[in-house]
Amino acid sequence: MKIVQTFWIDEGKNGLEDSFGWCSAKYHLMSWALSALQLNKFYSNVELITDTKGKELLIDQLKLPYQNVRVELDDLNFECSPQLWVTKKIYAYTLHDEPFLNVDGDVYIFNSFPNDLLSGDLIAQNIEQDFDYYKELVGLVNQTFDYVPMPLKMQVEKSIPIQASNAGILGGKDHRFFKEYFQIVHNFVLKNKEKINLLTPSQLVNFNAVVEQYIFHCLSNDSNVAVKYLFDTVYDPSFFEGFCNFHYLPNKTPFIHALGDYKRNGWVCDQLANRLRMDYPEYYYNIINLIESTIKHITEFEESYPSSSSFSFNYLAKSEEKLFSRTKQIIYSICDREQVSLDLNKYNIHQLKQYLSEELNNSSSSALLNDVFEFEKEKLRLAQSFPSDDFVLKNEAKANDNANHVFKRNNFQEKMELRLSPFCMIIESEWDWALNPTLFTRVKINNIEINFDQRPHYYQTLLLLDRHHGEVIEYLLGPVETYLMSLLSKEVNRSYQQLADQVILFFQNVEPIQVLTLLEESIRFLSYSGMIFVELNDS
Repeated sequence: MKIVQTFWIDEGKNGLEDSFGWCSAKYHLMSWALSALQLNKFYSNVELITDTKGKELLIDQLKLPYQNVRVELDDLNFECSPQLWVTKKIYAYTLHDEPFLNVDGDVYIFNSFPNDLLSGDLIAQNIEQDFDYYKELVGLVNQTFDYVPMPLKMQVEKSIPIQASNAGILGGKDHRFFKEYFQIVHNFVLKNKEKINLLTPSQLVNFNAVVEQYIFHCLSNDSNVAVKYLFDTVYDPSFFEGFCNFHYLPNKTPFIHALGDYKRNGWVCDQLANRLRMDYPEYYYNIINLIESTIKHITEFEESYPSSSSFSFNYLAKSEEKLFSRTKQIIYSICDREQVSLDLNKYNIHQLKQYLSEELNNSSSSALLNDVFEFEKEKLRLAQSFPSDDFVLKNEAKANDNANHVFKRNNFQEKMELRLSPFCMIIESEWDWALNPTLFTRVKINNIEINFDQRPHYYQTLLLLDRHHGEVIEYLLGPVETYLMSLLSKEVNRSYQQLADQVILFFQNVEPIQVLTLLEESIRFLSYSGMIFVELNDS
């Protein structure tokens, strides 16, 4: 089966400057490089369908090793909004009269696809279900659009749960299906052009998934053509937590898909860059040089202050309102709960905190207020001590290189030693104040007012730097991570076996195999995040 990738650059976009949904253009290019190079590692017939500008970028500038390049996407006009980009991709599916599998440029394989999968008449990544944007947009189509294709009508009329086929990979042997699929999509878009143009920008982003993934799923069901899926599970929105496990590389995860919000995630972008640097340094440095050659004006903080920390500079430049936002929220809640009459706009956060601490006279609310204030004050203190950007980058690269070297070994546990990074910063608190909505998979929107109903406990919050968004990520350590970090803080170097024995003993009410699984995950994540160093002791 032929492996295919499809790429084009819309009018007005620049491949070396536009981010295409990523943190920056650099990571968009790195994603295409890693995706194509990994496909070429396992397959000898990888083809690129593109336009002239896409060929210039991926072939002439990035020099990606496609075996065949077809410039087929120039001067296409489907009379629809440019934001409905997926129409070109679906058209590209019709250009194959042989079995093919299209693999998106944000998909990275670390093993070949199963042979049974590649034998399918139709192939897709997985089934999606219960996504709110499908419900919203499919409802909108059914109620207001002028033309609804019969396969979609049938699904709605039968009250079948709204499902879609994720197109991270999409293809199969039934090439005639894709010609019918494109024709249905083309008619649907053309006859509803005015309604589609009324969609908001955010709706249009998701409407691409409806057009490609929902219509594909409906048509395959209506045509009674079986789809073979890479993953058999029907995934709900929580499935995002399993598709960017860079910390399980180099050999414990066969497939990564940086879909959706992952592209704007600082941790994911860092892991993508480090993976390309470690496995394909020639391509990594080529991209760095290409991007740097396009910079006409020096605007980055580190260019002006090379020995300083842009993290400290950006964080300390925030207002008191932002630096102590949780303290302010708790103050307002206390005043409301305790019926304290106070002109909150008359005083700053520090004055309000001092007044309430004295007024509440060591009550539980006072303890809560003191704890959140100390949490944010400690974060401020640590932010002032952030090392230079150059040190951060070198620390991260060294930690990743070490982790990659160690985890290549199947028996790494036998000789692995661990130590804390000098860059590791942790805040201790009695309540959970951590907010980490931008950290890779463990999305956590913390309603801090729940703490009013909680007893004091022991929490450790790890500070991670997201230089892409100028933010300090607060990562709440889990029980195993907390105990692991406390053990590492007591000695310079600890062997894995010593740590494992102590962790199993500490969590003696939990099955040892479960404890060891959590311990390995913790070590992998913390080492790839630059918080601990792992090394092999071959003596």
